[in-house]
Amino acid sequence: MTRISIDGSEFEALAGSLLIDAINHAGVHLPQVCYHPQLGPIQTCDTCIVEVNGELVRACASSVASGMKVSTTVPGAEAARSEAFDRILRNHELYCTVCDNNNGNCTVHNTTKLLGVEHQHYPFQPKPYEVDNSNPFYRYDPDQCILCGRCVEACQDLQVNETLSIRWEDPHPRVLWDGGAPIGESSCVSCGHCVTVCPCNALMEKSMLGRAGFMTGLSKPVLDGMIDVVKGLEAQTGYPAIMKVSEVESAMRDTRVRRTKTVCTYCGVGCSFDVWTKDRHILKVEPAEGPANGVSTCIKGKFAWDFVNSPDRLTKPLIREGGRFREAEWDEALDLVARRFTEIKGLHGADALAFIASSKCTNEEAYLMQKLARGVVGTNNVDNCSRYCQSPATAGLFRTVGYGGDSGSITDIAHADLVVIVGSNTAESHPVLATRVKRAHKLHGQKLIVADLREHEMARRADVFLHTRPSTDLVWLSAVTRYILDEGLAHTAFLSQWVNNLEEYRKSLEPFTLEFAAETCGISVDTLKQVAGMIARAERMCILWAMGVTQHSNGSDTSTAISNLLLITGNYMRPDLRCSGSPDTAFHRPRIAGKWQSP
Repeated sequence: MTRISIDGSEFEALAGSLLIDAINHAGVHLPQVCYHPQLGPIQTCDTCIVEVNGELVRACASSVASGMKVSTTVPGAEAARSEAFDRILRNHELYCTVCDNNNGNCTVHNTTKLLGVEHQHYPFQPKPYEVDNSNPFYRYDPDQCILCGRCVEACQDLQVNETLSIRWEDPHPRVLWDGGAPIGESSCVSCGHCVTVCPCNALMEKSMLGRAGFMTGLSKPVLDGMIDVVKGLEAQTGYPAIMKVSEVESAMRDTRVRRTKTVCTYCGVGCSFDVWTKDRHILKVEPAEGPANGVSTCIKGKFAWDFVNSPDRLTKPLIREGGRFREAEWDEALDLVARRFTEIKGLHGADALAFIASSKCTNEEAYLMQKLARGVVGTNNVDNCSRYCQSPATAGLFRTVGYGGDSGSITDIAHADLVVIVGSNTAESHPVLATRVKRAHKLHGQKLIVADLREHEMARRADVFLHTRPSTDLVWLSAVTRYILDEGLAHTAFLSQWVNNLEEYRKSLEPFTLEFAAETCGISVDTLKQVAGMIARAERMCILWAMGVTQHSNGSDTSTAISNLLLITGNYMRPDLRCSGSPDTAFHRPRIAGKWQSP
């Protein structure tokens, strides 16, 4: 930590960190339209200009240094910020009171208020483009786009789908999908990152449109007329009076829009977000600072909730009679279930009943299910459908390290030098987890090895893709492990301190030569040597495996081989790199020693 001066007051800040973060941490209100903490400096808006040691600089692009003197209030910095934001408003028409994004979190609205904008020096200039409604979940309005670049940065370097761009040399720049394709015809995967980070209403969820505000549902001719009237008044009243009206309308929305924090149940990554609802209508899903996902979502978590109000959804219990179902009231159905439970238990005992919970249930619901089984019925026959895909990984980990759970946090994955993916289509089954791999691979030089039957996205991005034959992962993993041992590339210090039965294990690997693996798996000996070398050289390695391993008949043995490979290379007990994954991916970057011996 070091000390810096901000507007004459002393503050502690982390040396080398971004100055804008230090200013925010100090509680100093500074405009920052294009900056987002999870995106980093984009440097397109210039609204965060400050004076540092007598020189005007962007706070988002400056690093904290000992003794620096920062001023946010000098006339030169204030004038630069006002000029920069005025140029931004040239690309955005302010009609906040009748905007569906007038919910207290619009960066453009809040910056207009923070800077005390009275009038625009540069009038709004419409762009010669139509609104793009071709995506089923969100729309893009070029006329409202301020060209901050947040969405592009999120797509390119956070989600790493690399679909969005801006062609600045165009006479009228706008955000482009695949260079100019309609969104619905582009490579967009509808992850929602761009919509989440947009600082205004240029990118919005379609489920918000016409529903969020008190007047936003009016017809377009009426709304356009209202906007024209307000624009006519702006010359006399200035923006402050108009902003007060929009803030009153925004506060009124809080009385009928509910924001509920929850955890996504689609997979085991554990993404958290706020669900915005008005009555039974879901307005949108907004990720915040979730420990697993940050602002990241996938198409399922962000948009796939229309089933809640689907007309196909069951709203009443169904009772089978004569080979057909009929609707029943809840009291009748519950009485029937209780009666049959009692009869079966009386005739055959409590263990004649069994209870299976869905992995889509919340922890609380799963807890109540086991209480019903054990506390009410009196049986331990209670299970969860996740066992089908998780048990083999658990078995393999228990065999080797005596612990069947994850070994760290998902955020630590970015610190690995090498990621090995075995039997996992991560970009589709756990997209948010995949973004961590794709980002580290693209930006930080992380190496990636993928072994799978399918040439999916992660395989195409990989440095080495092992297109193995079905159910042969155990063979190549064992052969690579043997090669590392035979060539003296194992982490001997780790093995001698922490691992038992090494010689016994070495003998068990005798059949697994590289030649045998090449013939069995369909991978060349040279490729296997390359993989072994990458694994042995990596200072820090993590392995992701999923149902492409665990749903095979040898899933437990393959999981055991994966954990043994991590042991041989000393990739357990590494507090500097702790990685974990969703319960149904069996992702493990171990930090707990296996085959325990007494210290």
